[in-house]
Order: sequence, then structure tokens, then C-alpha cells
Amino acid sequence: MTYVATCHCGSTRIEVDRLPESATACTCTYCSKSGGLWGYYRPDEVRVVAAAEDRVYTASGFNLHHFCAKCGTNTYGDSPDWSTADIGGDGSSMPTARKIGLNVRLFDNIDIASFRIDTIDGRNLW
Repeated sequence: MTYVATCHCGSTRIEVDRLPESATACTCTYCSKSGGLWGYYRPDEVRVVAAAEDRVYTASGFNLHHFCAKCGTNTYGDSPDWSTADIGGDGSSMPTARKIGLNVRLFDNIDIASFRIDTIDGRNLW
């Protein structure tokens, strides 16, 4: 089954073949202010099929926050996958693997309350 996520105006359209098992609410300043609720995917699981108004904001240079410039909807993020084992033994190296955090609020006709919501303390973790 294909699940479709769209921004408010429809300029951005993203398809995935599964819903995430859970969603993550992050307390970092960006996520708190943008209101995203993230379902995580490998990059090869996400198909951005329309993105005429896609823009990217980054404060760090390695977390890429995508949004629609027409309606302002926060659509997805592309960030290092810190759960991967390809970082240095001392934890100081940047992972080469990436993950996509898709804003699950963009799925139509999906009950957000049906997701397990995990909250991470992003304000204090990094």
C-alpha cells in the first residue's frame, strides 16, 4: 500500500510504502517551533514525487529541514543517522548514513493518536 504525505497547498507530495511504527516528538528549538512529528525512514524508502516549492533550512549544515515555500509546511528532514555503527569509536565522527524524518502530520486520513509517540529531549541532547 502507498501512503501519501502532502503539504497544506499540495506542492509537496511524498510517498512511502509503510507507516512508521512510532513517531518522535523532539523538544529541540527547531522541532518545538515548527511542530513536526517525525516518522523515520531510510532514504531509499521515501519518494518525493512533487516538490515545486521545496526549500531547505539548515542551522548546522548537516540537518536539512525541508519545507514548502508556498504554504510554509514543515515536510521532512534529512539528517545523519546517529544510530548507525559507522561513527568513530570515540563518538566524535559524523555518521555517513542518513535518515529521513517525515512529518507524519502530513498523512491524510491517518489517526495520529494511533502512533506510539516517543519524546526525545533534543533541547538538552545536542
